[in-house]
Amino acid sequence: MADQQLLMQAASWTPEQKALYTEVARVVVARSPRGRRIVAVDGRDGVGKTHFADALHVAFARAGVQSFRASLDDFHQPRERRYRQGRDSWKGYYEDAFDLELVDRVLLQPFRMGGSTGFMTRAFDLETDQSVEMDWKTAGPDAVLVVDGVFLLRPAFKGRWHVVVRLEASDAERGARLQRRDGAHPLVTDPSHDRYRLAHEHYERLADPVRAADMVIDTTDWRAPRQVFQDRC
Repeated sequence: MADQQLLMQAASWTPEQKALYTEVARVVVARSPRGRRIVAVDGRDGVGKTHFADALHVAFARAGVQSFRASLDDFHQPRERRYRQGRDSWKGYYEDAFDLELVDRVLLQPFRMGGSTGFMTRAFDLETDQSVEMDWKTAGPDAVLVVDGVFLLRPAFKGRWHVVVRLEASDAERGARLQRRDGAHPLVTDPSHDRYRLAHEHYERLADPVRAADMVIDTTDWRAPRQVFQDRC
């Protein structure tokens, strides 16, 4: 039975949010009615990936589907490794920020295996720059894992996702959100954003995530997110 506190999070949804989150959950289940399924929520900084993925977690609970949450942010490399190519290096951000092998080994692969195999949804604390204590989880045979993060359609993750949701938002709105969240410059074209902006441009040339995604959703108006084109699920 779903946690009542989790279900109550839907009380604050607008009608537009409720309709969209419910539809995305429906599409995922319709595509793979049984077994283990992994949903990727991809997008640039400030589009609302974590918020959206959390909402999907609630939507699956409302649909009676067991689900789990994980974020790529909880699989960072230690600071020394992250900045080995320089603190401002976009290439370093793309190549070194996250421990992709660990994500695959302790989260994605064991979750896909099913059975009693344990998996970890969190391995690193960015604030303390330290690994966290191992907390292995198990799931039933029919469960969904929702993972949010950047660069999720990179070659290292090829074939890992059952459904990919790509989020898009205007530069102005992303900049405003990043300013509120991190105190960043509100213009995402400002040189202070170059490390992230250039990494995303490289990734988008490499993976073409808008075209590759199963769903593309505009979150510029967070209270009224909208699907940009028909899903291919």
